[in-house]
Amino acid sequence: MGVKLDLISYNRVCFDDKGIYLRGDKEKMNERWQISEYGVLFFRTTGKHWEEVSLILDAAKGKNIAVIDPLVKNGRPSDACKAYQMLELGRAGIGVPKTIYGSLWYLFEVMKNNEQLSDQHFFTSGECVATFNVVKKTLTAKAAFGFQFPIILKGSGGDRGTRVFKINNVEEMEKKVRGLRKSETEEGKRYMLQEFIPNTGDYRLLVLGKKVLGVMKRSSQNKDEFRNNYSVGGKVEVADLPVAVKEMAVRAAEICGLMVAGVDVMEKTPGDYVVLEVNKGPQFSGFMKATGIDVPKEIVNFLISLTP
Repeated sequence: MGVKLDLISYNRVCFDDKGIYLRGDKEKMNERWQISEYGVLFFRTTGKHWEEVSLILDAAKGKNIAVIDPLVKNGRPSDACKAYQMLELGRAGIGVPKTIYGSLWYLFEVMKNNEQLSDQHFFTSGECVATFNVVKKTLTAKAAFGFQFPIILKGSGGDRGTRVFKINNVEEMEKKVRGLRKSETEEGKRYMLQEFIPNTGDYRLLVLGKKVLGVMKRSSQNKDEFRNNYSVGGKVEVADLPVAVKEMAVRAAEICGLMVAGVDVMEKTPGDYVVLEVNKGPQFSGFMKATGIDVPKEIVNFLISLTP
């Protein structure tokens, strides 16, 4: 395409008394060049690399460089967490699955007992309520939130369908919670409870800025696998959705602070779609297989259009 494009690992970010720079790869480790040489910086993923991200942004400060990632510019890694997305999307009036966020044991107790629920954060499709005080102790979890087994236990982090579990009864949930408690207490991994939506598949919309690049449908091919992800064997095929759903996907990406995003939606009832999640740095091998769209080329063209 005639565009100089460098794919750079965070491992190549360095600094010394001469400043912050990028070093060459293992064959050219002594080579170095300045971040100011670039016109656009696109952080495809950030993950655990916020220290290096901060160094890169420091080197770019005051330079005429476009930084294509509002999450990075805002410096709020939590904005990429799925729980925070559910909260923000719900506040904005975008449909999301009914969701409760809290400690694993609290989520377990919600499904196990008919108890008083107080001062707990929860949100439903199109609505967020910060605190909810229940007067009647006999109010059940089903009555309060519309939940019943099977339910989905979903990690606030994770991708490609990891940390997403379908749970069929209280016994299964207790076993799963006990197994996940260590990751919650020692690694700070958080979870949320979501309604299970019966389906024949879901949809991935790839969003670039204010444009939907394309739509694919994903569907599980294994009766024992509830996830539709391509990474776990799901079938992918090109699809289309109503204009209103595409506009919802663009708005969802914008609310979540992403200019390049994979927005996953599902039809909850005929004509009623909810956003399952908004993915930063989405995988696109399955999308390319289904749609035939050259995603890397489209992303590069998009980045060029944003060059100062």
